[in-house]
Amino acid sequence: MDVAIAGASGIGKHHAKWFHQAGARVVGFLGSSEERVAATSEALRAIFPFTGRGYWDFDRLLEVERPNVVDVCLPNGAHYDCAKRALAHGCHVLCEKPMVWDPAGAEQTLARARELVDLARRADRRLGICTQYAALLEHYLRLYQPVRGPLDGIESFYAEMETLARGRFRSAEEIWVDMGPHPLSLLLAWKPGGAIEPSSLVVELRGSEARARFDFSDASGTCRCEIAVRDLSAGQPLRRFGVNGFLVDCSGRPDADGTYCSVLSTPDQELLGADFMSLLVAQFARSAVEPDTLPLVPGEAGLRNLELQLQILQSA
Repeated sequence: MDVAIAGASGIGKHHAKWFHQAGARVVGFLGSSEERVAATSEALRAIFPFTGRGYWDFDRLLEVERPNVVDVCLPNGAHYDCAKRALAHGCHVLCEKPMVWDPAGAEQTLARARELVDLARRADRRLGICTQYAALLEHYLRLYQPVRGPLDGIESFYAEMETLARGRFRSAEEIWVDMGPHPLSLLLAWKPGGAIEPSSLVVELRGSEARARFDFSDASGTCRCEIAVRDLSAGQPLRRFGVNGFLVDCSGRPDADGTYCSVLSTPDQELLGADFMSLLVAQFARSAVEPDTLPLVPGEAGLRNLELQLQILQSA
């Protein structure tokens, strides 16, 4: 399976490495200029045996390399055009979150997201979204069940996520656009058919933090939700989540062999597992060649995530 990375200088270089580890051949990547392509090629060779080529013309990349998969790691505003062109070229598409973000507003954003989902369905191509925290539910249950027993119902959901500002200033709205999809992906993994009770929704956008409280209902019942995402000027970012008051912290570190792992912890126990993004990429790679395997977060789930994200933002 041949993979091309659209935008490989940031998180995209790690996507390339994870596809390589999943057994795919990274045949090329898209950069913004000839100079950037040279620098990115060197960076890729430093982390895995990259032998592909760099391009600054996406159409030429598609024509020459004919990849089976395009992994879109470009800025948010470029996701739609890149994913649409890749799908039209017959490629499976893995896209960073949010799937689409259009400055024209929510209506245009959702219309374009639905267009991508429909295009992938008609073309019989996989469309996946990079909200990797959906991969950790199984790991969470391994901590939850020995203490609380079987998870028979969800009465409350809590998620708090921080990221380092690294000298930049972002508004609370920008932080929500960037980080909101992650906690929403967890909520949707537990309650995929759920919906926000509009009258319960309270949203606060203040400084470097976005916070939302709401009731989320599906056929199994209603749970009370609270989500907070923020930029942190310094220190160790917190990633904490859980249901029914059983909260775990999510971090990462190398294991004894030097392999980077996810770490879920409570004050009393700790669980190491595979990096969640590497799990998402590996499953997407399988879904591209195995008809019975779906992406961890298919386009339809990414669209629902985007609908909730915009509903919350518009209520601020």
